[in-house]
Amino acid sequence: MFLDAFGTFQDGALKYVNPVRPGMCEVARIWANKECDIVLSMGTGYQEQLSSPIAPNVRNLFQDGTVARLYRAFMSSLSLDGENSWKDHWSGLEKTTKGQHFRLDLPLKGKAPALDDIDQMPELQRQVRCHLGELSGLARVFKAVSFFFELDEPIICERLGYRCRGSILSRSPNSRALLQSLALEYPYTQFLMNGEALGFLDPLDVCQECGNFQKSVTFVIRHPSEKVNLCLMYNRLYRRSISGFPNPMEWFEDRQMLDAHFGRADHGARIRQVMPSDCGCGRKRQTKLINESKGRKRRLSSTVQRRSQRQCN
Repeated sequence: MFLDAFGTFQDGALKYVNPVRPGMCEVARIWANKECDIVLSMGTGYQEQLSSPIAPNVRNLFQDGTVARLYRAFMSSLSLDGENSWKDHWSGLEKTTKGQHFRLDLPLKGKAPALDDIDQMPELQRQVRCHLGELSGLARVFKAVSFFFELDEPIICERLGYRCRGSILSRSPNSRALLQSLALEYPYTQFLMNGEALGFLDPLDVCQECGNFQKSVTFVIRHPSEKVNLCLMYNRLYRRSISGFPNPMEWFEDRQMLDAHFGRADHGARIRQVMPSDCGCGRKRQTKLINESKGRKRRLSSTVQRRSQRQCN
């Protein structure tokens, strides 16, 4: 298709039938840290291959000839075979990040149906229902990464370690419904920091005015550069890291620019502007941050002030 002022475009399935690679490249262009909480790849079904195919005793030119072999190699290439492309992507991941990449695909029994074979739809639907059990684990991951963490103040060095005080927030558009769903399926869901309990999910942590979730937590770490993990524990069998973890606390402090004594490096306000329609919990949190930031700013000395006045005159 030709688009004015843009040029000619063609179907990407001839090169990237599985768009996970272009998607990761796009992530790297948008976000500097190049990290994702979840990478989900969804396939359209693949034909299961025998692990040990039986070799024929007689050479068949139609099956073993050059043309047939080239065709099979072309169709199973990374550009045209979504399952092989995913396997190649999966094998290149680090062990620590494989838990964030998921693939939903249906292994087809027998020969794959033709694209226009609508009579196979009931059978395909039946096979899909048999694989719905995999979605429960993926749902737990999505619910866990809907929570994220922000520091409320810079990390404080104490005698026994470094104290971190912050808030666990939620990006869910309906935090109250999220907590109700978790309470029905996992009634003892709680947050853990390196195995230390930080508190259970409580409906009282949802603001009655705005409906946002905010849970204040405090914990002690050995050093800001130590990688820690804040996770959501559903029960004894299932637990999952919330958004941004595992990471060291200095990673959060650096991205929130809490060590900038004279404001952020981009000259933006570290404290978001509170509109009159904002709820009480937002104003309370902003007032706490404003008081903290005022205490961290240093006043100019009288010598510098007089020098500035002379320059203006």
